[in-house]
Amino acid sequence: MKKLFALSLILLLLGGLAACGSNSTPPQPTPEPVKTKTPLPPTPIPTPTIIIIPPLNSPNGPPLKSIHMFTANDGWGLISDSLLVTHNGGLNWFSVPIPDGQVNDQSEALFMDAKTAYLVVPIPGQQAGHFYFTSDGGGSWKNVSVPFGRGSLFFVDDVGFFLQFTATAVDAVNVTIFSTLDNGQTWAKVYPGDQQSSNTSILDAGQKTGGAFINVDKGWVGVAGQKGIIRLYRTIDTARDWTQQDIPAPKNIDSLITNTFPPVLFPKNGSEGLLPVDFIAADTGDRNRVFYYTADGGDSWSPGASVIDGGAYTFLDPKTGWVWGKRGLYFSNDGAQTWQLLPVAFGKSENATNINFVDTSNGWLVTTDSKNRVRIYTTRDGGSTWMAVNP
Repeated sequence: MKKLFALSLILLLLGGLAACGSNSTPPQPTPEPVKTKTPLPPTPIPTPTIIIIPPLNSPNGPPLKSIHMFTANDGWGLISDSLLVTHNGGLNWFSVPIPDGQVNDQSEALFMDAKTAYLVVPIPGQQAGHFYFTSDGGGSWKNVSVPFGRGSLFFVDDVGFFLQFTATAVDAVNVTIFSTLDNGQTWAKVYPGDQQSSNTSILDAGQKTGGAFINVDKGWVGVAGQKGIIRLYRTIDTARDWTQQDIPAPKNIDSLITNTFPPVLFPKNGSEGLLPVDFIAADTGDRNRVFYYTADGGDSWSPGASVIDGGAYTFLDPKTGWVWGKRGLYFSNDGAQTWQLLPVAFGKSENATNINFVDTSNGWLVTTDSKNRVRIYTTRDGGSTWMAVNP
């Protein structure tokens, strides 16, 4: 009897333990640690090491070879030995160093906006140079050795052209053209070709005044010192072939010497532009500048009104422009068909060397006088009144 009771007790205990095991919570897996991403510090944006330079408008100060403003405050400038920037409307200018390079008198600059600039610096005594490119206002530069030095530089989007000019005689200049398809990283000669025909060539005769392109296919080269003719070369096949383009001439063309300059073109507009042409009397030397207007992408040109002793000029758009003339500064709002003399007086010996506007109100004018004094003026009313910058 005792043995039967003991066996029953053991079975009861085992059943209780089994019941307890069936109601227990199984062990939970250990959670994996949560991975957190540590943010990387932002990539620093390079800034140029700028050097303060003396006022440009001091007596015998360095003249601006070019001024290119893009806002009322920000712009680029170029003097004989420095690339410049301003961030206060030209009141102060700063020199922007170029790594492993130095601007010289023959440097060619192309400014696309307040951050983007291209430079070609020729190597003295060589038909070669260095191509520089910045897209951050001069904070960093790309540097490429190129087989050209002196000439004119153009970009239409990422396609660029360099027209190299080489004097072959007193009044003769040879033209060689290089092109890039990758924003200047590599360059190849496109003109003249190995089998270039004389009918599709730019003649050496005459000084070349530069070139311009309205798109990657169509461009022009101007020629100075032509007697009794107007000479302008045009390409329609990406600078490979060039032919002379007929320009309407005045009736007394036989008694005139002509200079054609690169057209002022508006690629975003696509069809309009202006072509400056000087007509010089062979016997007296009197000079008149006429701006020809095109509305069909340069296929045809029609003359506008003349400006006596026309000098520096700029156009904000195909209709709106300013030009320096014999009696002062002129303004047009109809594509150079008429010119209005603005009511503003400058020194008798002052001559404008640069004019630049960013809109119909804000502009800059650089002059030199008979004593080599450089002055920079600014306007806020489209050119009717001017104030000296840091006189």
